[in-house]
Parts: sequence; structure tokens; C-alpha cells
Amino acid sequence: MTANVNANGKSCGDLLYAVQMYGFVLDEARLFLDTHPKSQPALDYYRKYSELYREAVAEYEASCGPLTANSEASSAGDGWRWIDGGWPWN
Repeated sequence: MTANVNANGKSCGDLLYAVQMYGFVLDEARLFLDTHPKSQPALDYYRKYSELYREAVAEYEASCGPLTANSEASSAGDGWRWIDGGWPWN
């Protein structure tokens, strides 16, 4: 069973919200970069939030389990972890 709160006092819901927020920011930045591919500030912004997204996913998966069936955390350890605990959307 997954923990309700991680060591930093964040719930799985809070951690999932951060993943979703950074994912949205990246989607918007990608759309901008599609029309402004030479914008260095936009590329720097994208790289910054891409790193924050990766950190948020790692924190979520460390505390709450795999975020997707394709994530590395799904098959970490001795078994198939995707089915352990609650689902990310719960």
C-alpha cells in the first residue's frame, strides 16, 4: 500500500497535481516553440520546466508508486508494481 503523505508532508494528490501542472506548462511551451523555434528564452524555459517535471514524476513515483504502466517504477524490484496501491487518478 502506498503512503498517504511523503517525508516532505505532501500527499499523493499534491504530488500528482505538481506533475500535471508541469506537464501543462511543457505542453504550452512546446506549442510556443513550434512557432518560435529559435527563441532562446523559450528553450531555456522549456528546459527548466522539463527538469522540474522529471523531478515531480520521480518524487511522485518514490512516494506513491508508478505513474504509468510504462514508467520504470512499474517493473522496479521483484515484481510488477503497477497494480500495487491506488491508481494515479484516484
